[in-house]
Amino acid sequence: MKQAIFQKGLMLMHSFFSIAVELSVGLFALIILTKVMGRASLSESTPFDFISMIVVGDFVSDAIYDPETHIFKVIFAILFWGILIYIIDIVTLKFHQSRGFFESQPALVINKGKIDRNVMKKNRVDMNHLQMLLRDRDIFSFREIEFAILEPNGKVSVIRKPEYETTKRGDLDLANRSISVPVTLISDGVIINRNLDRLGKTEQWLISELKKHSIEDPKKVMIAEWRNEDGLFVQKIL
Repeated sequence: MKQAIFQKGLMLMHSFFSIAVELSVGLFALIILTKVMGRASLSESTPFDFISMIVVGDFVSDAIYDPETHIFKVIFAILFWGILIYIIDIVTLKFHQSRGFFESQPALVINKGKIDRNVMKKNRVDMNHLQMLLRDRDIFSFREIEFAILEPNGKVSVIRKPEYETTKRGDLDLANRSISVPVTLISDGVIINRNLDRLGKTEQWLISELKKHSIEDPKKVMIAEWRNEDGLFVQKIL
């Protein structure tokens, strides 16, 4: 009985030791891989890099949980995967034409103040996601944007219209003014009633406001937002 317990204890300790070794080796292999990929890839975190990390993570998990997978096979797989990534990086650096295949390309989602719906559809970006990306850049209204570029890492780069470029009011010795958060009333042709309720407005009021902008049907509106300082901003679907 005691011998059986002792043997089970040895087996358990061997299992723990094996996991510790496999994790340690996997960690160092991943460190080597990240060195191969370079800092730029890590900071950009493109879809290709994301897939790479998933594949490598799967290699390491196989080594830990699959008793038939030997750790040296996993090391070989990780290193070989790293070599492939390194070769692809060299190819994309040497041959510009290959970047379109291996890497995502920047996309101009707002051009001269106009939202390009076709570009958004092509990149699987809806209005809510675009607004979230813009808020992350401290931009809360589309009227402030001249150009917006969706980057390969999923972030958005923005050029503001000249009148909305960042300037401290204290530098110009100007009095402070009130600021309100823009409220989206129409997104992709759909009226957002809960936001109308927040403003104490009705659909009839919104439709009458759209008529002032020569728009009869809300379904033809790409984005409509309200801000207390300067009223309703509307952009039609192109």
